[in-house]
Amino acid sequence: MSSIRSSRRWPAHVLIGSLLGLLAHAAGAARPDPLDPQALVPRLTHESAFKQYRGQHDEKLRSWKEANDEVGRIGGWRAYAREAQQPDKVAAPASAASGPTTVNPPASQPAPRGGGHQHH
Repeated sequence: MSSIRSSRRWPAHVLIGSLLGLLAHAAGAARPDPLDPQALVPRLTHESAFKQYRGQHDEKLRSWKEANDEVGRIGGWRAYAREAQQPDKVAAPASAASGPTTVNPPASQPAPRGGGHQHH
């Protein structure tokens, strides 16, 4: 009995094997021979990684006094620390803002005393 079942499947295996062989041959025929110097190959194109690069621009210089006053207006180092904890966003420079921005530290967090490292 088992020989009858296997004989029925045998033509299907031959057919599938033949089809796979034909497909492999057809796929290989589409490629040019790498050893043939006269073989036609697609033209190479190059796109620079720097195509969309935008360089940094110098900021307008100002006096150190104005810079320190602006840092004081926006909330000092705590404002910069909060900004660093936020998700990345494209932020306009403070000099481009429409007016002075005031950022007050939260009342629940008092300023650290003694250097913030518990005298270590």
